[in-house]
Amino acid sequence: MSPPDSITVEAITRTWPMASRETVDRLASTSSIVEKKANSTIVAEGEDPPRIGLVLSGTVVATWSAADGRIVHVGLYGSGQFLGMTTLTGEPTTTGVDAVTKVTVLMWPSHEFRAIANADPALSLDLLDHLVYGTQLLVYLIRLRMFTPAASRLAGILLRYEAFCFAPEAPVVARGQLSALAGVTPQMVSRIFRKWEASGIVRRVGGSGLELLDRAALEHEAAPLNDFPPPEPSHLASMSPRP
Repeated sequence: MSPPDSITVEAITRTWPMASRETVDRLASTSSIVEKKANSTIVAEGEDPPRIGLVLSGTVVATWSAADGRIVHVGLYGSGQFLGMTTLTGEPTTTGVDAVTKVTVLMWPSHEFRAIANADPALSLDLLDHLVYGTQLLVYLIRLRMFTPAASRLAGILLRYEAFCFAPEAPVVARGQLSALAGVTPQMVSRIFRKWEASGIVRRVGGSGLELLDRAALEHEAAPLNDFPPPEPSHLASMSPRP
């Protein structure tokens, strides 16, 4: 088996560990490898027929668009992330997916992936585990937004995605995208940054740049998040993006 095929099989086995070897081989043989440069579209919002994706390397961002042309980032994801689960019902994808860095993704037509899952109950159980984890993660995020200060959530996002958020000019995640990621209104983000600038924690540069001046102070701002530990993904592949 060639090295690319070996990488594909390993990634599929790691993501769906209960799938039979026959299913893994079938998923490997029916997948297509998509490679994208940074700032390019992987999946368009509303794409039909839909596709399922598994991130092999790099970081992607899920996006929503409004009728007036605004686009917001709703989540950053890295190696091991499974994209497009909601399309297994045959519906068009509800979010766009763009490459933040250079990205390699395995892709399948959603109807073909569903047919493979229907033939292997163990793979369906793996999918259920992913769904349960996703539900737990959603509950966790709701709790954060209900019980933690806006400044703590914003600080948590900046620390988690530090490599993407801090740059004097043109960071990967611009300041205008932080409100949706942190669940904070744009007006509140501006107020928090003004307060942090006055305290010497961060410095805003130009229209989108941001510099971190005092990491310890930013960690202190994020400390209330420690009262709400995130759910453990169990055997699921890591879903933390890597710079």
